Amino acid sequence: MVTIHAPLVTARRRYGGASAEERAQARYQRLMDAAFEVFGKHGYRQTTMRLICAQARLADRYFAEHFANTHDCYLAVHQRACEEAAQAVEQAIHSLPGDLLLRARGGLTAFFEHVRANPHRARILILDSSASGLSAQNRVDQQYAFLIDLLKARFRQRYPKMHNKPKLEYVVSGCIGMINHTVMLWIERQFSDPIETVVDHSFYAWIGLDIWLSKLNSEAY
Repeated sequence: MVTIHAPLVTARRRYGGASAEERAQARYQRLMDAAFEVFGKHGYRQTTMRLICAQARLADRYFAEHFANTHDCYLAVHQRACEEAAQAVEQAIHSLPGDLLLRARGGLTAFFEHVRANPHRARILILDSSASGLSAQNRVDQQYAFLIDLLKARFRQRYPKMHNKPKLEYVVSGCIGMINHTVMLWIERQFSDPIETVVDHSFYAWIGLDIWLSKLNSEAY
């Protein structure tokens, strides 16, 4: 007599209609939201795993599911802050006509507004990025990579005869560095100056840059 065994069916348990993967993802989102609040309130150096887990109302063991340590968690939170800033600026830029200077002013305004809207975001995105050990190049690559590519493309369209003289990498990095230092000063002054003031004091450099590059472009052969 042959005994027929029923096929073994492996199914992951679902609790409250959610699979194990879905529950893990939900915990990750809670930890990320909590980390944003804790890093933004206490700063990079004072934040601990326990503070994050307490804010998320999760046991400490769940932290290790997603992060090796608090530094690893900060990098994830900082990356998310960079992506959100990029989206805000990109939306503003693409909503404007194609003129480089018009889009530059619109992008500057959107960036400063985005930073001012949430003091926690300002601390994570700008003030604590150096304290975390991120190199200057890492910070530029994460915070402004999309903008660097966009600016290079726009510069080539506006000044087609330059043939990369001067080098666009230096031109763009100089613009980005100015923006970064301006917003750091504005944050340290607790946004005391109107946003129009910081935009104006950043935008004048773009006007001068346009005059210089236009001259080089007209002289090119």
